[in-house]
Amino acid sequence: MRAKKNEWLTHEYFRTYRIANAVDTIMRDPFSYLRHLEGLTVNDGIYDFLPHWQKESALHKFIRYVADEILMNDTDGPTRVPFGSDPIYPDWILPVDAAMLQYGIIDEPLFFIPDEPVPEEVTDSGGDSSESKDPYHVVNACYDYLLNLRWTQVYEDLMSRITDEVFYVMFLNRRALANLNEFLAMHVGEVASDHFGTDEAPLVDLFVRDGELKRVRPPMWARRAVFYRDRGRCTACGTDLSGLIDTLNVGNYDHMMPLARGGLNDVTNLQLLCENCNLKKADKIVAPSNRYRRWY
Repeated sequence: MRAKKNEWLTHEYFRTYRIANAVDTIMRDPFSYLRHLEGLTVNDGIYDFLPHWQKESALHKFIRYVADEILMNDTDGPTRVPFGSDPIYPDWILPVDAAMLQYGIIDEPLFFIPDEPVPEEVTDSGGDSSESKDPYHVVNACYDYLLNLRWTQVYEDLMSRITDEVFYVMFLNRRALANLNEFLAMHVGEVASDHFGTDEAPLVDLFVRDGELKRVRPPMWARRAVFYRDRGRCTACGTDLSGLIDTLNVGNYDHMMPLARGGLNDVTNLQLLCENCNLKKADKIVAPSNRYRRWY
């Protein structure tokens, strides 16, 4: 059978774990980062998360947002990556160009940092210290470059590659997924039908009542992804649900953050439970198991 076009990922792991750690850290304590997260959820930003069973999942959207923030922060220094064959006097580029080169999206850097940093004396309550800082024109040039780059196809290609890699790493982490969906549920729970404009009328049909999305059966691709991620076992008690050992055990695709509490119909909000564990959990918010089978 011919492989599907998007079945395989080629991983370069450019900052993959740094971004994954940032996502996990933010989700462990989102209230400490609310100011940084405003662009994701305020001004109707939460509406992008509402449609049922998007393959561009809630985690994809969140990774993209965090990765973009990290790349923007690189311009503040700016963070430099050496480029060229001269190890002593290399040209300097931003990490975003280094990433596009590593992923094969571009063949040559699109931007070179114009100047070397210059020393400045920095005085604070702790005394004098010498730090290496960039002139304003250098910082501004780096910022302007990335600001314009974000509108291009090469940047979109880069964000897609980074997002796919980080998602691959993080999808196994049910605790991080539950934390993400609990954060989003706070905003979903505040959505009321009278908030929608005329062009957003289709969103009304997604809800059974204000703040609660309709229950929609997960599509096959979502069930397969969760089944194999959880190794065909109940994540709470470990009961085999593959049907190979016991054909009477029934698997349930449980919303970790219940729909009644603002949960999403999203692949990142699912876990595999046996019928008994699912009935015990009902619509309560229960931290998912952090037990995983060893690979060998």
